[in-house]
Amino acid sequence: MKSNQISIIVASLILGISFIIGCSITNGDKELEVDQDQTPSIVTADKLLMDIKETALYLNLTEDQVMNIIKTEHENLSRSGIFQGTMFPYIRVGNEYLFNKDLLTTWVSDASLNRRVYLNRQTK
Repeated sequence: MKSNQISIIVASLILGISFIIGCSITNGDKELEVDQDQTPSIVTADKLLMDIKETALYLNLTEDQVMNIIKTEHENLSRSGIFQGTMFPYIRVGNEYLFNKDLLTTWVSDASLNRRVYLNRQTK
């Protein structure tokens, strides 16, 4: 009888440990995956530069809206020779635009404080 109880305890322990290890293995890579409908906070958390898709998600904008902001600011600077405030922070490597997350926060603050409006390639 005692031998039977020990066998049940050992079998339960083995089953429990196997269950825990199996769950760890299947869930271990989940935090690296990014759902396209969510902000990639885990993926971009340690990145200094983000691509346009990550930037649009980070700012809750579309990629087209981000590009329109860049083009609008560039056209206004070209037209008048000056730009009041902080311009949208980006660098261009080849055909790819890269954005500094820390400077984006500064830009958002400045654009919000000045109540900047981007409409028809003009800022108001």
